[in-house]
Order: sequence, then C-alpha cells, then structure tokens
Amino acid sequence: MSKILTLSIVVFFLFSCSSENAETTPPPTDKTKNSEKVNLAIGIKKDADIREVFKVLNELKFDILQMNGFFFKSDIPKSGVEDLINTLNEKPYIKTGAWAATPGSVYYIESENKTFIGNIFFDMNVANQNDLLDLIASLKLQDGSIDTKNIYLGIPEGTQTYWKTKMKEYSFVKWTETFDQVCLSYQHTSVISADVPASGQVNQTIPIKIKYIALNGCGTFGGVSETNLGNIKTITVKAKYEGCFCTMNILNLETTYNFVATSTGNKTIRFLQPDGKYLTYTIAIK
Repeated sequence: MSKILTLSIVVFFLFSCSSENAETTPPPTDKTKNSEKVNLAIGIKKDADIREVFKVLNELKFDILQMNGFFFKSDIPKSGVEDLINTLNEKPYIKTGAWAATPGSVYYIESENKTFIGNIFFDMNVANQNDLLDLIASLKLQDGSIDTKNIYLGIPEGTQTYWKTKMKEYSFVKWTETFDQVCLSYQHTSVISADVPASGQVNQTIPIKIKYIALNGCGTFGGVSETNLGNIKTITVKAKYEGCFCTMNILNLETTYNFVATSTGNKTIRFLQPDGKYLTYTIAIK
C-alpha cells in the first residue's frame, strides 16, 4: 500500500511540474516560422495608437494577416467619395481578390457631414503599414474610435496558449483568443430612426419599428436592453456578428420593439447611441 501511495505522489509531482512548464514555455526563437494561417486574434482598444500597435507586433515578429473594424472618418464631401474609393483601391492591402473599397464600405452620412471608411486591411507587412499611416496623414483621416477593432495574427505554431496570455500585458490589447473562438460577438450599435407614434393607449402593446446599423455583412439583430427612470425609458440596441470573414458593407437593419406603458402621461423613449448621445422621442399615453 505504501509503495502505491509513494508512486502516486511521484506521478502527481511529475504531472504538476510538466503542467507548470507547459504554461510558462518561452516563445520560440526569431528563426521560427510563423503560421501561414491565422492562429491568434487580439482585440484592440478603441483609443489605441495604431503606430504603437504596429511597433509592438513588428518587434514580436508576428505576421499581421488581417485588420478588421478599423473605421475612419473624413471631411471629404459627398462629391469626393467616388475618387476616394478609387484611391483606396490602388492599395494592394485593400483591393485584394474579392475584397475592395465599395460604396458599401466608403459612404457619406449627411447628418454628420462626414465620409466613413470601413475596409478590411490584409497582409499588413511593414511596407503596407507605413503606406496606411501615410494615407491616414495625407487624407487627414480621423480614427472612428469604436470597439470593433481586432487583428488576426500568424504566430509560430504551438505558441498560441503562451501568447494568448502574454499579449494581455500590452496596454492596447482588449482581449485575446485563438482564431476559431472569436467569430461571434455582440456590439452596441447605432439607431438610425424609430417609428414612435405620437400617442398610444395605456396597458396596450405599441409596436415600434427600429432601424439600426450593422457594421459588416455578418451583422444581425443581437437584442435590446432597457432601463427606466420615471417617465424616461432608455433603450440600447445590440448587433450580433457571427462569422470570421465578413463583407465590409454597412447594413441598415430593422427590428420591432414592443412598448407597453402602465400609466398615462407623456413618456420619453430614447435610444442610446455608441457615442453616448441619444435619439429621443415623446409619446402621449392616454
């Protein structure tokens, strides 16, 4: 019995040491080849400095295979959108295969008097990084600063577990995950309009059609959340993004929210936008 117990302790000790070593395995040498496929993804904080992101990833010698959700704003007028699309499609990291700048990814919004650019960037080697930085400077592009930024990386095979934890030490990293686990997310999205009637009846369902934005072709309805403060109801709409490769066209989607008031009087229904502003409506309940 004592021999069995002693053997069990030894086996447990060896297993513990092996597990600990596996978790702290250092990264491979500089000569180790990166995977040609995405095997690590990192979320980038919305206010991150893109130059610092490039600097760190270059020092780590990782391959930036794809950059998603990096939206930019421009003061280019509506009349200049077509020329802007042509300029962007001169870039090999934007126009590649089936992917390109289109009116779905480069568009003008009247209410903001801004042109928006929402393309995916591919194969971001140092030359392409520098060209993108020059493009941002020459066109005076403003960072959209939204929580959709992520980068797909090719790193040495077998190091995903190490870097999944290690990358979180960098201040610009919001999350890390292996590629096959990052293809589903929910994001607070912008509401374009809501068909709120001028009046309604107490304790009766009042259907409100909501038009909202999905930032790419993988976007669908992801649900709503609401808070109540007196006669003010605040609603937040979420878009669901499911899929690893998504067309970068902006979608205008619709859903119906059923509003029920339990008391009479003027009620305020407001939709919280990602920038903290509100789209506000008033309805008289009788």
